[in-house]
Amino acid sequence: MDRNNRGIWQVPNAKWRLGVPLGGILALVLGVIGWVGFEASLHWSSTDEFCTSCHNSPSAWVAEEWHQTAHFKTPSGVAVHCHDCHIPKEFAAKIWVKGTSAVHHIYTQLTGVYTDKAVFEERREMLAQRVWDKMRANDSKECRNCHKVERMDPAAQSPTAAQFHEVLADANGEVTCIDCHAGIAHNLPGATAR
Repeated sequence: MDRNNRGIWQVPNAKWRLGVPLGGILALVLGVIGWVGFEASLHWSSTDEFCTSCHNSPSAWVAEEWHQTAHFKTPSGVAVHCHDCHIPKEFAAKIWVKGTSAVHHIYTQLTGVYTDKAVFEERREMLAQRVWDKMRANDSKECRNCHKVERMDPAAQSPTAAQFHEVLADANGEVTCIDCHAGIAHNLPGATAR
């Protein structure tokens, strides 16, 4: 057998051996750039400015209401943003919500479903109910990311609130935050503006 002809087991000459690590490094660099870009786009598309940037849209209208609530102006200065309540923290759930929400928002913008606030107000109850149903289904998980019932100080609450939060702590999902706190960040359907 010819020593120079080993078929597929032939060791590449020195000129080609350098390409393997360089190709791997290039792939790694491109992968890191792609992932950082993807993460940056997730962050940017979760900002309040992005969420409320469409004029004549429900997002912009409810943002005006949100600016008048305790979830926007807080005594302690804690910042609550659109994504804190409306986008899950877990990666797969976040991607699903962002994707389906984007399709819905783009569709309503392109078709002009909400051309004025009166149309939105007619549909507010249905839209709010969708959000409340999701919150009930996940035991108000986005609320609980910030508000921990087990860390609440009942002595600092009104007797009624303390009683309800005690029930909430033992409810195992039968009662959840949104059952009492619907309308805490946006006007309730049929309510007058704040």
